[in-house]
Amino acid sequence: MLSLNPVFEWRQLSETLRVPILIDLIPDGLCPGTILLIEFDPDSQWVSVAVTVAVRCLMEARHVAFLAFTMTPSEVALAMSKLGLDVAEAEKSGLLAIEDWYSASLTGGRLETGTTQRAMFERVEGRIRVQSLKVADLSVEWLKTSKTGPHVASDIVEFWPPGSVAISESCSPILRFGDEKSFVEFFESRIRPEEHRRGNLVTLQGITRGIHSDWLYKRMESVCDGIIDLRVAELEGEVKNLLRVRALRGQPHNSKWHAIDVTRNGEAKLGSTDILRLG
Repeated sequence: MLSLNPVFEWRQLSETLRVPILIDLIPDGLCPGTILLIEFDPDSQWVSVAVTVAVRCLMEARHVAFLAFTMTPSEVALAMSKLGLDVAEAEKSGLLAIEDWYSASLTGGRLETGTTQRAMFERVEGRIRVQSLKVADLSVEWLKTSKTGPHVASDIVEFWPPGSVAISESCSPILRFGDEKSFVEFFESRIRPEEHRRGNLVTLQGITRGIHSDWLYKRMESVCDGIIDLRVAELEGEVKNLLRVRALRGQPHNSKWHAIDVTRNGEAKLGSTDILRLG
């Protein structure tokens, strides 16, 4: 197993983060507080890309939060271990936090604990598990935290240094349990201001393409600082996974389509720009 490099401290890094896989597309890196919207086809290799970004950042001793929405934390840990990461060591050191936003999606959007007084976040087997995907519940929790301040048990990323990364696998499951307008207002009035205030994370916010309204995608695109597309297309008789940086406010970027190649162990790599022309 590859272990974390104890000599590679975050203080040796500039606050601008050069995101793995995106390094050649965004050469100047991203400032802390940046939110990138990842619009991905349901059958794309987004999970492989997300896990690869997380593991490569961890190998550089950067803090990473991985919010699992469509897979269990154990499945996330297994995917990371296949890339050579000692997951137990990364979690024990405090560099990695895998959050369970999946379990609540199996019970109508809210976990029942049998008590009327329940915390929105709880620790289960050392990992954080969210109790509700209901937008109203989440909004109240974010408002409460903004007034009372962060709590180590559920807001550990608050104390992380600049250059840390948060990967929200997909917000689409939340939209199963609430209307689009409420979710966008929550994102605009709670998530975005909080990320910009905190100013220590680069956030990759996934959302599934083709299952929500055009209005929702446009509103989310207007709120986020940049847009990454992951598409699946048949080109010359072969199915290809493609990635591009569609937009990035205020700085240069390579907007060409690139192939995404995935190795046997699940690692995603940026490939060729040849033959890649999509509308």
